[in-house]
Amino acid sequence: MKKEIRELYPTWIDQTFLEHDLMLGNDIDSLLSCNLLEEITNGKWNINYFYDFKNFYRHEKTDLKPIGVDMAFSKKVKCFDNHVSRKNGFEEYNKFCANPNLAHGISRDNYAKKYGMSTLLLIMGLYDIPLPKDDLSKQILLSVDVGFKGHFVDYFKPIHTNWLERLGFTELIDTLNKYDKNHFYNVLLHYGLNEDIKINQDGKVYTNIDLLGLQNKFDFEIGLPDQKFKLIKRCKSASHDINKKTLPSKDKLISLAYTGKNYINYTYKD
Repeated sequence: MKKEIRELYPTWIDQTFLEHDLMLGNDIDSLLSCNLLEEITNGKWNINYFYDFKNFYRHEKTDLKPIGVDMAFSKKVKCFDNHVSRKNGFEEYNKFCANPNLAHGISRDNYAKKYGMSTLLLIMGLYDIPLPKDDLSKQILLSVDVGFKGHFVDYFKPIHTNWLERLGFTELIDTLNKYDKNHFYNVLLHYGLNEDIKINQDGKVYTNIDLLGLQNKFDFEIGLPDQKFKLIKRCKSASHDINKKTLPSKDKLISLAYTGKNYINYTYKD
């Protein structure tokens, strides 16, 4: 990623020498991103929390500050994220969030210009992680969070291409041009990239994602944390058309993302 683009992001992303707890979310984008961050920081950042967008879980109490991975926290919490989380360009936002949409002024008002790829690719771009040489591995990267989809929408294709250029991953455009949309959906389904990460009654996280198959395609260690997690905070969540229901007050919002120009997902406290 070019220096002038990277400078749009919060400065804490360079503090990989400081220890932090990572917060794992409930999908493959969050998991692979956490695994890669553990590798980048030589283990100084490690998974200690699990957030399923309903409740918060923790392995052990520490004095370390958490970093949310693939989640848009509304408050002053460090996070990596790829969602649109601002209603408009005037609304206050979490300046500790490393998010291409925030960095480049994307909100609900200009939703059609949003970053439409994964948090994983964002992190690879921020830390200049080279792309794998294997073509199937590149296809998998593009399939995480359905990151290929924008390439096959006529009006959005040039926007999608521009984001890849900003990340420094123009060679992925060649991969996208080799195949059709259905091919990438088949890759997604083959590895179970659409499956959730869940927590069982014993506090262990589990998934049907083909983690072993993914491990065979990437150099960094891929896998779920082995430790048990304990529930530390119950929350409520909602998803709806923004015109059909009033949002909770800002002091109650925990995380929020526009998943469509007129559709919103959020977690909040009572």
